[in-house]
Amino acid sequence: MAYLALYRKWRPRTFSEVVGQKHISIPLQRAIEQDRLAHAYLFSGPRGTGKTSMAKILAKAVNCLHPNGANPCNECQSCREINEGASLDVYEIDAASNRGIEEIRALKESVRTLPAVSRKKVYIIDEVHMLTKEAFNALLKTLEEPPAHVLFILATTEPEKIPLTILSRCQRYEFHRISVADIRDHLLYIAKESGLPLTEDAADLIAVRADGGLRDALSLLDQCSSASESKVLDARAVYDLLGLTGKDRILDLSHHIFNGKSGETLSLFYSILQDGKEPAAVLRDLLEHFRNLMICKINPKAPELTQYGSQVETLRSDASRLSEPYLDALFEALHAALSEAKRSSSPRLSAEMGLLHLCRIRGSQSLDSLAERVTQLEKELASLKKGRISMAPAQAPSASTIPVPPVFPQPVSQPVMKPMPQVPSPSFPEQRPPKTAGTPAAGPESRNFPKAPPVSKPSPIPAAPDPPTTAPGGPSVPAPAASNGAALINPSTYEDLWQKVLGYFMSIRRIDVYTCLRKSTLIYCTYTRAIVSAPQPFLVAAGNNKSYQKVAAEAFNKITGHPIEIHTVLKGSEEEASAYTLLKTAEAAPSPVTPQHPDPIPQKVEQNPYRPISREQISDKDRSDPSLNEALKIMADCDIYEKTNQ
Repeated sequence: MAYLALYRKWRPRTFSEVVGQKHISIPLQRAIEQDRLAHAYLFSGPRGTGKTSMAKILAKAVNCLHPNGANPCNECQSCREINEGASLDVYEIDAASNRGIEEIRALKESVRTLPAVSRKKVYIIDEVHMLTKEAFNALLKTLEEPPAHVLFILATTEPEKIPLTILSRCQRYEFHRISVADIRDHLLYIAKESGLPLTEDAADLIAVRADGGLRDALSLLDQCSSASESKVLDARAVYDLLGLTGKDRILDLSHHIFNGKSGETLSLFYSILQDGKEPAAVLRDLLEHFRNLMICKINPKAPELTQYGSQVETLRSDASRLSEPYLDALFEALHAALSEAKRSSSPRLSAEMGLLHLCRIRGSQSLDSLAERVTQLEKELASLKKGRISMAPAQAPSASTIPVPPVFPQPVSQPVMKPMPQVPSPSFPEQRPPKTAGTPAAGPESRNFPKAPPVSKPSPIPAAPDPPTTAPGGPSVPAPAASNGAALINPSTYEDLWQKVLGYFMSIRRIDVYTCLRKSTLIYCTYTRAIVSAPQPFLVAAGNNKSYQKVAAEAFNKITGHPIEIHTVLKGSEEEASAYTLLKTAEAAPSPVTPQHPDPIPQKVEQNPYRPISREQISDKDRSDPSLNEALKIMADCDIYEKTNQ
């Protein structure tokens, strides 16, 4: 007798033998027992999940002469003929090769005749989604109201291609992918019954590679059992027979990549190629490994991780140490390398370059790598704030936590951490650059320190020192030069002074500066420096514009006789809190400074010749102006000004 493939030999013959589809077999059995069968069924789902087998079991169950409950007996003449494919009343039609309207017309003619020997004529149409549009239209009426002796069973892997008019006429059952555990147990059962020396690790590996299809799993088992020369069919034999890379070598390859060891990575890659593996296949196995690492971070007990066998703990340990952004960067880079290797004229070269790029991911400027390093730096700063890290210089953050990766490889003799002295860090005061010009520089980069701006140089301490420019716990606020001109202006005059400054902007027709600063508030002012608070970030950016600051200094000079430079901060920010703290400190000074100018606001500013109005207040005469109408169409809801009669 000719040899039968395992998936044909072990095809299920009763409802109870169908693996992993109890949500379908149980309702069908109840419908048979209660005599409530529908006239048309649609079985849909992935390949190898039991659709055609379930259809044959249903055909036997409705025609069995001696049923065992709802299950067919598989011993009567009707069951034997259906099992052998020789029944005159059960038609198996392949819609992929019989997809035209002529075949459907022949089917409609056959439906009218009574069954030859069975109770029902059963039509099993496999891959029904391959029928043409005309064939579906011809089948509609027959499928909706077939004769009482006819049962239609449609099977497909792509139900979305079937017209809704067909779907609405059928009872639909969706077949699920079979779980790894169910496939493994079934493989071990078949191997035991067939005398195959299959180990549990090999069964796990085959079950994972089958991707939910039991027929694929049985085909892989059949292939491995016939090609294996060893007495035991273990995981290593399955790896060799299926052309896969062993998990131990994949783990070693990934460890070299994580450690950035390019030489070791290429050496192991060449060793794998010597065993007959294709470059693209190695990258594909490595890509699946990175995917399993991501799955392990989410669910360390995922069923597909059983293919690692005794090395699953190594996988879990790697997943716990690797960050998600880093894994994302690895997966994306490897996916691009695999795509390039598939379409490249030199797959090995593309695979080598892809692996070298993976070794450099941690030092690259990709977004995922930068995100990982920023996250690590934030953790370091949080630990420093909580005082859980010693303040000793020897425990400064390592180079891997500083997000300044080199774009190109640096020479070995060049120190990578040379820019570190220029990084301001409140936790390491000894690393700050020296403030005296006579201190010798620590390296070539330090020779520019004597040319630093005058703010960093020490200045003589005046008789009446200014208040400190840094609030406790807040950011630094630019401080005026220590001179008599830096005396604090009386805060009670700030509102009047600021209104006159805004009026000056309008008097010189600088409406843009007025619009930007009119919502700001003067919160600190000396005769050299003023700090204003703005309610929105874009107003802060505009207020600190050099041209706007120049106009503001001109306005202060016109009013107070001093070119006061303004600095804009965001309302509610730490800078604003520092300015208020600075103001309170200045007011509480033991020797308050009196302004040199007898009148803080000595000059009278020309009254603003413009007044703000709304769109509704525009006169009819002005509305008739076509230029104004066109301007109003494209203008945003901003301030509109009208010249007064003065």
